[in-house]
Amino acid sequence: MIKVLFFADSHLGFDYPIRPRINRRRRGWDFFKNYQLILDTAIDEGVDALVHGGDVFFRSKIPPQIIQKAYEPLLPVLEQGIHMFFVPGNHERSRLPASPIFHHHNFHLFDRPRSYAFEMNGLEVTWGGFPNIRIDVQKEFPHQVTQVGFDLESEALKVLCMHQSIEGAVVGAQNFTFHRGPDVVGREQFPDYLDLVLSGHIHRQQILRSKAGAPLIYPGSIERTSFAERLETKGFFILELTMEDIIWDFRPLPSRPMHEWSLPTTVLDKRTLMSAIQDYGEMLPSHSIFRIRCGVEKQLELLKIADLRNTLPASMNVELLPPAGRTRFSWSAYSD
Repeated sequence: MIKVLFFADSHLGFDYPIRPRINRRRRGWDFFKNYQLILDTAIDEGVDALVHGGDVFFRSKIPPQIIQKAYEPLLPVLEQGIHMFFVPGNHERSRLPASPIFHHHNFHLFDRPRSYAFEMNGLEVTWGGFPNIRIDVQKEFPHQVTQVGFDLESEALKVLCMHQSIEGAVVGAQNFTFHRGPDVVGREQFPDYLDLVLSGHIHRQQILRSKAGAPLIYPGSIERTSFAERLETKGFFILELTMEDIIWDFRPLPSRPMHEWSLPTTVLDKRTLMSAIQDYGEMLPSHSIFRIRCGVEKQLELLKIADLRNTLPASMNVELLPPAGRTRFSWSAYSD
């Protein structure tokens, strides 16, 4: 039996400015804490392999300090003899920032379509993968899988690691479902010789099936990155692989609750507005992400984000938005 830890979409560096212009609570630490918790779990539970399904970072241009904070904790995991497989995602523009850690004998990077064959605990496994396909996904996908180079004559388990949208995946509070299209991989496109597909990119954890029956597993992101994810439980998967079966267990991670409240349109004086916001905020967990949407434009002129942050708990992330449908400007948890 092979024990695997699978996670994805860590988006390290999100709301983690190196030289912040405003002194306020940041969410960046939440992502790093969950990232470290996952790595600690890999060691504590003695997994044989750890797979990251892409979007290690939240954008392609990353300050060196963030890169170091992301890569440095990997070394203790690798030194435990745990094989590590990383897929570059779309946020990295299909290429991870270079690091000496890539040369560690237990670190395996899908910087191009390729495969790694290992015997683990007496079981032969071929780990294949490729970076995120950014253009003509549906058309390019079969070519990328072929380029991975799975040995079709081998009886080894064949695992495909990637970072793409798959037909049938569901996202957001409105349960938007991806249908087959130019940027979506169809479920019938997965070859029948694959035993397991591990993919990042979709932020809600879920398990689909290829037309041939192979599990297509999304672990989701390790923290909520937008209000569209406010109802989603974040976490990672522990999988046990044998020649006969694949068993998975989803492990939840701590996530900050998200709440949105629209101000009453009839309240148009600052004192009453601030009092109402304070009263509502006291009903929320103190570590919430609290989004306040103005009911009318006048309220946006009266309220200042600095006043709100000083009035509400310091442990709370606060956002102030214009009325629905207005795009004059908006504040967000990562805008300053």
